[in-house]
Amino acid sequence: MNYGYQNEKDFVNLFNDKYFYELDDNSKEFLKELFGDVINEEEMIKSWKNKTVQKTDIFIKYKNHIKNISLKCGHSNSIHHEQIQEFKRYLEKLGIPYKIIDKYVSYHYGYMRDEEGKLDFSNVLSSEEYKKFYQAEIDIFNKSINKTKIIVDMVDRFIVRGRNSDYDIDALVCGTIHDYVWLLKYDIYDLILSKRCNYFTSPHIACMTIGPKKRNLARDSKNEKERYIVCVRWNFIKEDIVKFKKSIQG
Repeated sequence: MNYGYQNEKDFVNLFNDKYFYELDDNSKEFLKELFGDVINEEEMIKSWKNKTVQKTDIFIKYKNHIKNISLKCGHSNSIHHEQIQEFKRYLEKLGIPYKIIDKYVSYHYGYMRDEEGKLDFSNVLSSEEYKKFYQAEIDIFNKSINKTKIIVDMVDRFIVRGRNSDYDIDALVCGTIHDYVWLLKYDIYDLILSKRCNYFTSPHIACMTIGPKKRNLARDSKNEKERYIVCVRWNFIKEDIVKFKKSIQG
């Protein structure tokens, strides 16, 4: 089952053709934060799925106000995918030196090296094995990219805007219609920047880890394409949102 697709459908059905008073208390609070004083009982709410593959999954409309919503259902913590070559070009545009970028690329492919530093293409290491040998290189990469300006740019790319949209999301929603939490756009930056000093053994940007979608250690031809895809993951996203909102509410 495609949980993400079903979740989008569920949220559209939750809001579409409904009046504010018909919604559950959590959804009312969400729309109050999303629309502010505009929302009331007067007009019907509309919602529909975004047919373009972008960070916005669904739209919610009240009167003439349309909000872009990104949904994460919690079954997968991955928030962004792109080809490794495209990711390398992106890092170059950010001004990250090639020797630093190469430290990520080496982790991504995971090849063992011989005593002379040459890659052994027949020996692909798991992420844990790679860290045992080359953790110092991963640490150098992490130190180089975990700077405020770069974190903000990556939040734009991975969560808020993406690579193929001129518009930002207005809110990130995590969960299902029966149990969900949310963050408005600018709170997303504040939450992630508050975690910029977190330590991970994996390549990471604040609380988001970066790595191959699948290492494909078994060299299964069905998974080979996923070896060349960079996957950004945000573990404990729902828990992080809950803690952050409690902290700002005092």
